[in-house]
Amino acid sequence: RREEAISCFDQALAIDPRLAMAWCSKGVVLDALGRREEAIKCDDTALAIDPRYAPAWYNKGVSLNDLGRYAEAINCYDQVLAIDPRYAAAWNNKGCALDALGRYEEAIRCYDKALAIDPRYAAAWNNKGYALNALRRYEEAMGCYDQALAIDPRAVLAWNNKGNALYNLGRREEAISCFDQALAIDPRGAMAWNNKGIALDALGRHEEAIKCYDTALAIDPRDAKAWNNKGTAVG
Repeated sequence: RREEAISCFDQALAIDPRLAMAWCSKGVVLDALGRREEAIKCDDTALAIDPRYAPAWYNKGVSLNDLGRYAEAINCYDQVLAIDPRYAAAWNNKGCALDALGRYEEAIRCYDKALAIDPRYAAAWNNKGYALNALRRYEEAMGCYDQALAIDPRAVLAWNNKGNALYNLGRREEAISCFDQALAIDPRGAMAWNNKGIALDALGRHEEAIKCYDTALAIDPRDAKAWNNKGTAVG
């Protein structure tokens, strides 16, 4: 009921246009609706009222990150952390933006900061694993994914990422088991179907791989990687 929520925030702001919290909350809902430029304007209005309102800086960073404006997002997270150095989600999201820029070592340091604040932050463990995987430190990456899954056994992304790390280590059957775990939780996970297909392909099980790619494409017909991988399997 997001449109109704926006109407409520508008009512609050009609009464008190300087209620920074309402501007920020309206921005969160707009971001969830994919209206990110509008969300950023709301955050900017909140920050014009209260430049030290950390949630508005954080939410602006989220919207900028979603728009692929990673350097600007990092600046927002730095603003958050200057106000509150123990804002674990800001450390995590700064790491994600650094990941997107290929700055993996810096990203890992951010995830470590988040985990020092909250050792049970499953997403930060998963994201640290992603950065380690990008650096080809696959065994360390798997350790991070295992930490994430010990906290949240239904973390689909961690199962998927652990499968990728195992694949990179040549452990294809174990990788398939991880993708199956991800698909047991979310059968419509196109990424896991595609990744399972890649592992099956590598084992020479091409017909099974093609079925996985077909399932991925039934879920997301615009999945270019799945189309490419199916073409390779068919050829």
